[in-house]
Amino acid sequence: MMKPIISLALAAAVLLGGCNTYKMEIQQGNYITREELAMVRPGMSEAQVKDILGTPLMVDDFHKNRWDYVFYLHAPGEPVKRNSATVFFQNGIVRDIRTDAAVAASK
Repeated sequence: MMKPIISLALAAAVLLGGCNTYKMEIQQGNYITREELAMVRPGMSEAQVKDILGTPLMVDDFHKNRWDYVFYLHAPGEPVKRNSATVFFQNGIVRDIRTDAAVAASK
């Protein structure tokens, strides 16, 4: 009678030991610092922007003159962090840069 009870208790302990759920951090996109963004200026070429900020996350097929850099981080137990920067080109040269408040305030 003792053997089945001990076996059952041991099996339950092994199965319940694996019940800790792991919540993984999800990060997508390009993390851009304020300093990196400050280096990008109107008049720069696309290659210069790529050297500083990297490959954009999105390039619109209908608007090739717009590069979107988006960063998204979802860490368990913390609010979602999201920021973005958009670089506009005219004839392959930076015309304008727009950011959201999160990029401007990030370190």
